[in-house]
Amino acid sequence: MIIDIHTHTFPDQLAKRAMLKLIENAGHTMAPVSDGTVAGLLHAMRAAQVDRAVLCPIATRPEHFADILAEACAIRDGERGEDAARHLISLASVHPSDPKWAKRLQAVADADIRGVKLHPYYQEFVLDAPDTLAFLKRCCDLNLIVLCHCGYDIGFPRDPICGPERVVQVIHEIPDLRFIAAHLGGWMDWEASVEHLLGESVFLDTSVLRHGMEDPHALRLLREHAPDKLLFATDAPWMSFDDGLRFIRSAGLPAETEAAILGNNAQRLFAVR
Repeated sequence: MIIDIHTHTFPDQLAKRAMLKLIENAGHTMAPVSDGTVAGLLHAMRAAQVDRAVLCPIATRPEHFADILAEACAIRDGERGEDAARHLISLASVHPSDPKWAKRLQAVADADIRGVKLHPYYQEFVLDAPDTLAFLKRCCDLNLIVLCHCGYDIGFPRDPICGPERVVQVIHEIPDLRFIAAHLGGWMDWEASVEHLLGESVFLDTSVLRHGMEDPHALRLLREHAPDKLLFATDAPWMSFDDGLRFIRSAGLPAETEAAILGNNAQRLFAVR
């Protein structure tokens, strides 16, 4: 089974505009490989023989919470079609600056959604700040998975608000938190990921995008981090499934390790049946 734990879609009526805005924010240095819709993602998954994908919405404002949670439930409950319900798992997203964040996290848990996606740049927080740690401790108490953008972001100045040195503080402060550090722990900062995260008890997703496919530090993380802590991811539609799979397979890993990264680890973590 192949499971991509880091993908994005947008509502059909917003997808084109949202994609154009993100391309503009990236200085037109990235091109999507699908149209950003649920249907487009499912089509790409079928073509690449990807069995499941985790959707990672981001509440860029506190008031986005309700719509995001409703959409996650709608996908799970079959309201977006049988294919979506069978093949997609949606996270929720809570803005850490929302004055009602504790209530929001409880609502996510009560809805039986597996976790939340966070993005420090879009949500304007520092990963290891005291307020953020309180938020993450509550996620841990509720047994919610936290998938967080880590490292730099192509659309923002290089302010190290969520780099590997901050990730390690989080996992040491909250060791039982099911925390996934996206982009191998630090997009475009993989040397620091090696320094701070290699061998630590933290999940790393493999969405390096094309920028990192031949980076020696990214490849070292893939080869040397604990095999049960690596999770296949592409950040689709910003990286194709084919490129994501090529990156994993380029590391020359044992078949058992490759199978764990491509799906077995995520199957356990996300309770995929």
